[in-house]
Amino acid sequence: MTLSDCFVSVVAPLSEDADIAESFIRETSEVLKRSYANYEIVLVDDGSSDDTVARVSALLTQIDCMRLLPLSRKFGVEVAISAGLDSAIGDYVAVVMPDTDPPALIPRMVERSRQGHRTVVGVRRSRGGEGPLQRLGAALFYRYCNRVLKLAIPANSTYFRVLSRQAVNAITQIRDRARFLRVFSADVGFAAEPFEYDFVQRRARPRKRSLFDAVGLAIGIVVANTTHPLRVASWLGFVLSLLNLLYIGYIGAILLFKQQVAEGWATLSLQSAVMFFCLFLFVTVLCEYVGRILSEVRSRPHYFALDERNSSVVIANEQRKNVTTRASEEAGS
Repeated sequence: MTLSDCFVSVVAPLSEDADIAESFIRETSEVLKRSYANYEIVLVDDGSSDDTVARVSALLTQIDCMRLLPLSRKFGVEVAISAGLDSAIGDYVAVVMPDTDPPALIPRMVERSRQGHRTVVGVRRSRGGEGPLQRLGAALFYRYCNRVLKLAIPANSTYFRVLSRQAVNAITQIRDRARFLRVFSADVGFAAEPFEYDFVQRRARPRKRSLFDAVGLAIGIVVANTTHPLRVASWLGFVLSLLNLLYIGYIGAILLFKQQVAEGWATLSLQSAVMFFCLFLFVTVLCEYVGRILSEVRSRPHYFALDERNSSVVIANEQRKNVTTRASEEAGS
């Protein structure tokens, strides 16, 4: 069988994955070994408190073309993936979640990327295991992002994707502290193609994202990438200000033309309630943006790595062309 001459990197974030890390790594290694002359597996440990790092380190002497990058603490999956993208050297980079994504699909996705789709985005066929409220929220979120915010995030998209070297270089230039790969992949402007697939479950009891975490992620994506909620709050405040102005005029007219005026306790109470509701809403939106601004202006690195550990063979074929040179040649062809 002829092996492809392109260099493929696989970036996989790990977090408390001691139970599945070895099976995932061996499966991924076999897929890459059958398909590519040059490849690497970049594993980024996101501050696991179990023995994930120890188990993966033990595999470095058994499995070739593998690198382990343990982060100093838990920074979150988005930052862990970013650390992997910063380190990956392949012509094409696949981002794979160890507990749900099938490595066997990587060659097909890479081939589609080579055919002109610089970004191939994994889209899960179903949202099984989620409650009706969470599915409805997800549908509304994707509709809002695509129809209103124009963020071009495919519905039900996941972290599973293949990026060309040009796309990776563009994404790693974005230095936002809020690292949302699904938005960045679309934001850099390269053509993208959805790739439908079914989740695999490597755990007997799959991890589930809570409704609270899902809402927090949705808010983070919206706040980090658009000022639309702030603009809506501004327009709402403007309309309410006009209504209050009309109400003041109404009160003045009553005082001028009516001899006896009721105390109007109910009206004033209703007005106070509406005003406080709007005030709290505006404070909430403003706090989100102020917090995001403060986070962005901090001059801190996005992550800290404890060290980097390599397997016995880092590159399968040492005679291959320089990665940057190949990427440039493909871009010009």
